[in-house]
Amino acid sequence: MQLRPLYYAYLLLGLALATSSGLAYAGPSLLRVSTAPALGPVLGARAIPGQVVVLRAQSAGRVEYVAGPAGTPVRSDEIVVGLGTNALRAQRAQAEAAYQAAQVALGNGYSQYQVQLYNYGGGNSWNPFSWFGQAFAAMMGNQRNPWATYLAGLDNRRATALQARSNLESAAWRIREIDAEIRDAYGVSPFYGVILQKDVNPGDVVQPGQSLLVLGGAGPAQILVEVPTGMSTDLRWGDTLEVRSPESRGTVRARIIQIAPEANAQTHTIAVKLALPGHTGIRAGDYVTVRLPAVSSASMGVAIPRSALLPGRSLPSVLVDVAGVTQLRVLRLGESLANDRVQVLAGLRPGEIIVNDPPAGIGSGYHLVTSSTGASS
Repeated sequence: MQLRPLYYAYLLLGLALATSSGLAYAGPSLLRVSTAPALGPVLGARAIPGQVVVLRAQSAGRVEYVAGPAGTPVRSDEIVVGLGTNALRAQRAQAEAAYQAAQVALGNGYSQYQVQLYNYGGGNSWNPFSWFGQAFAAMMGNQRNPWATYLAGLDNRRATALQARSNLESAAWRIREIDAEIRDAYGVSPFYGVILQKDVNPGDVVQPGQSLLVLGGAGPAQILVEVPTGMSTDLRWGDTLEVRSPESRGTVRARIIQIAPEANAQTHTIAVKLALPGHTGIRAGDYVTVRLPAVSSASMGVAIPRSALLPGRSLPSVLVDVAGVTQLRVLRLGESLANDRVQVLAGLRPGEIIVNDPPAGIGSGYHLVTSSTGASS
C-alpha cells in the first residue's frame, strides 16, 4: 500500500495538538463502532378527522338542496342537504283531515252513548199504562226483555265511541310519523366541521340508505394506522407513539385511543387510532409515519456521529481502519438519532474502527498512525 506522508503528518499533528495542555483539537480521530438501542418499526399512516358522520337518505326522494362542495365549512345544527317534501306535506294534510273526522265521530259516539245510558224504555211505576203496553206486547207474542234490549243498545253505543277514539289516536300518530319523515328529509350537521365528500347534487333521485354527504369535525385530527398482527401484541390503550409528518419538522407524541378488537381478514392488520394533541400542524388527509415500540431484545444495528461521514460524496461513506490502512465503505443510513448521530442499516459492524471528522477529498489507502483509540460512538 502506498504511503501518504501528508495524511500521516496530518494525523500526527492532530494527536500532538490533542495531547498538549490547554488546547482542544477537533481534527480526525478514531472511533470504535458499537451497537445502539433498538428502534421500533416505522409504518405509514394517515390523519383522519376526529369526528366523521355519513348522512344517508332515510326515504326515497329528489335532492333539492346541498350546502356546497367538499371543503365547505358548516356550523352546528346547520341544514346541509334537503330532499323534496311536497308528497309528505300532502299526506300530512290528509292525515289532519282524518284526525278532524275522527274527532267528530268521537263526539257523536259519546253523545249517543249518553242518550242510551239515560233513556231506559222499561216499565214505569208512575205510569201504569206503560205496563199494560208491555203486557199487551207479550200477549201478541213479543217476548223481548226490555232490560236486555237496553243493555245491548248501550254496549253498541259504547263500542262506537271506543272505535272513534281509536281512529282519532291513529290519525294523531300518523301526523307524528309524517312530521318525522319531513324532518328526516333534511340533513343537519351535528357539529362545527367541513364537508369531506359530496355524493349527490340537486335534482338527483335517491333511495333509502344512499350516501348524501360525509362530514368531518373541525377538532384535532386523529391518526389511523394499520398495524400487522405480529407487531400489535405490545400495543396497549393509552400508550403514546411517535408520529412524524413529512410536511412538518420534528415529531409529536400521540396517544392510542382505540385498537380494533379483530384483524382485517384481507390485510391481516389491526386498525389503531391515535389522538393528536392540539396545534400540531397535521391536518386530516396528511400522510404521516408512526414508530411502533421496539422489542426489548432487538438492536437497531450500529450508530455513528454524522461527523464521521465523508464530506462531498453523493453516497454516505466512511473510512474504516483495516490493519492501519483506511478503507472506503458505502453505507445505508436509517433514522436520525439524538446527539447528531445517525442509524447505520448496512455497511458497518459493531467493533469496527472508523475515522471521525475526515478532511474533504480523502479516500481509501491512507496509512494511519494508530488503528484504535478505544473510543466508541
